[in-house]
Amino acid sequence: MNDKTQLILNFINESSSNMPYVLKDKLIRDGKKLKYRFEFEEIKNSIDEFIEGNELNRFIVLPGIRGVGKTTLLYQAYYYLLNEKHILPNQIIYLSCDDLNNIVDCNIREIVDIYLNNQFNTQLRLLDKEIFLLIDESQYDKNWSMSGKIIYDRSEKIFMVFTGSSALNLEYNADAARRMFKRVVTPLNYNEHLKLKYDYSNINLGNSLVSLILNGEEQNAIKYENEMNRDLINNIKYNFNDWDEYLKYGGFPILARKINFRRLSTNIVDMIEKVVNTDMVAIKNFTFENQTNSNRILRYLALQNAGDLSQNNLAKYLKTSQANVKNILDILEKTHLIFSIEAYGTSSKRMKKTKKYYFATSSIRNALSENSGNIINDIKQYEGILLENHVASILFNFTQRGNDCFTLYYDANKKRNVDFILQRDFKNPVPIEVGCGRKDKKQITHAINSYGADYGIIISDTTTNIEKHNNIIYVPPKTFSFL
Repeated sequence: MNDKTQLILNFINESSSNMPYVLKDKLIRDGKKLKYRFEFEEIKNSIDEFIEGNELNRFIVLPGIRGVGKTTLLYQAYYYLLNEKHILPNQIIYLSCDDLNNIVDCNIREIVDIYLNNQFNTQLRLLDKEIFLLIDESQYDKNWSMSGKIIYDRSEKIFMVFTGSSALNLEYNADAARRMFKRVVTPLNYNEHLKLKYDYSNINLGNSLVSLILNGEEQNAIKYENEMNRDLINNIKYNFNDWDEYLKYGGFPILARKINFRRLSTNIVDMIEKVVNTDMVAIKNFTFENQTNSNRILRYLALQNAGDLSQNNLAKYLKTSQANVKNILDILEKTHLIFSIEAYGTSSKRMKKTKKYYFATSSIRNALSENSGNIINDIKQYEGILLENHVASILFNFTQRGNDCFTLYYDANKKRNVDFILQRDFKNPVPIEVGCGRKDKKQITHAINSYGADYGIIISDTTTNIEKHNNIIYVPPKTFSFL
């Protein structure tokens, strides 16, 4: 046995022996188990199906921005396998490629080969018992997707969950993509936030909001909104400043257990810097100069009006080329720190118009603004900018959660433009306007008429409940956050 093999085995054995203590430390808070993100149900169901003999979804890939709870999902899967499905500990392999990479080069396929040979005196093709492979920070194996493909092809006895930062999106093998079930772990919407913090959930409200957007049907949404408001009023633990706190600091599970908002903002900024200084640096030809440029671009975005960005002005500001600015923005999108939306219109119009960029959560924008020195003194204006980013994020995540038939655009009309247009395949578009404070209906009415829409939606804090007047639906921001 060579030194590398022994180091890998020592690492796996130590990880396995420490796991009971890790699970207790990471999954228990104040004597209670942490609540599950909704993605856990998908993992749990896939595990159950695999054990019952259905090998269809046995290669799950969960990319997502740092801090959204991917590692916790793996710990919860481990706990479920060990304590509820009674799988033997030596049939569950949990690895953090980040930690292993500090000892030896991480190669997932090699690790599995070594482990099977040592534990069961066998190899992939001859494996006759079920193995559960839970791999965190998979991107530290640069060939992670090929490793997953080979393991998938050579044995039907291995169930795999690979998580990692959104760098997993930067490069993966096309053949592997056909074998994997990929689900982006998005920041928490308000329903998910309430579930983790107060053990309260109203899935019916989220589903009825889908119908409201799809068909303009508001009756069920009104019903479940009233139910939600009543439930929260009667929940003695619920803090009535909670939604305002969520807008500025939410989207990440850590808000469910921390109330020091300055520290929360610091944690978010630290996460951003780790993405730039670790995930992006791992990309070929990503220079130290572009690390600096990336940090400056993010802070530049945080201090602009929502969505506004001139790549030409930004290139001049950074003293670099527009091509380099575009390259950095593309990579930042792949890390899921930011996302972009195109102008509504024909393909030629979309090509001519610049994209609008938003942060993955309004809390990222808020943290960077606080860190960089917020130049907006009007509180209502600032809250309006955060709200626009938040609604953009909620809508964008909605289009990413298996709702491929929807595309989110911005309105490039120079006069009386609305903030967003949601387009469904072969259906009339849905114009959406966002605002804090007084919000008239001139813009949404103009958009409805201009684009042949059946109805439009105004998301504004001027209404406390869903209301429909003619072909305009008014939705409070907190309610809309259940989407």
